[in-house]
Amino acid sequence: ASFLATLGPGELLGFVLDSTFFGKFILFVLLVLSVMSWAVYFDKVRLLKRIRDGHQEFWKRCETWLENPAAGRGDLEAWSRDNADLPLAGLILETEGLTQWPAIRRASERVAYLEIENLERYLILLSTAVTISPFLGLLGTVWGIMSSFWGMASMQSANLTVVAPGIAEALVTTIAGLATAIPAVIFYNMVVRKIDLVGNELDRLRTILEEDAGGEAAPAGRDTGLRHDLHDRESI
Repeated sequence: ASFLATLGPGELLGFVLDSTFFGKFILFVLLVLSVMSWAVYFDKVRLLKRIRDGHQEFWKRCETWLENPAAGRGDLEAWSRDNADLPLAGLILETEGLTQWPAIRRASERVAYLEIENLERYLILLSTAVTISPFLGLLGTVWGIMSSFWGMASMQSANLTVVAPGIAEALVTTIAGLATAIPAVIFYNMVVRKIDLVGNELDRLRTILEEDAGGEAAPAGRDTGLRHDLHDRESI
């Protein structure tokens, strides 16, 4: 640790340039995985932020409809048509004109499946980075140590100039593997949780629409307008 703490960017770059072809290949693969992880994360953050802002406005209009069901949901449907790219708006448009709760449920489940599938696109890149980055770093570590032993065997010596390049390569690949895997696992968990919240909102809206249609999902003696439950501690 004290040795690594004394290294600057120039020394690390020198270790990379002096590493073997196999070590450079591992570092290149880790660099590609890291770039993809950050790109997917920023793309999902931008998308989920837009959905969060749009859903906040949607629930405000939904509350207006629930407070005055006799007025119908024409305003909510009109707003949804102007924001059809939002998951909740898509659900409203898909169930527009449906009056039977089984049909509403089938349409809602179809929309929810497609929306969640779209939000989970490219998450395989994050999960791949999480899974293989530590192993690539470990592979580079083993390769660097083996290079040190090969150097000692060929030079018939165990001095620092012989073993240092291999050990340095092992340390650099280990750092690169961890530097790729740690952000990727954080990004993956955050994005998956936010997507789960979108799925929960779709389920709540489906329940509202089913109860508004007088479906069997509505408990006896309860208003047909079921208000959505907001997250007290967490939002998209």
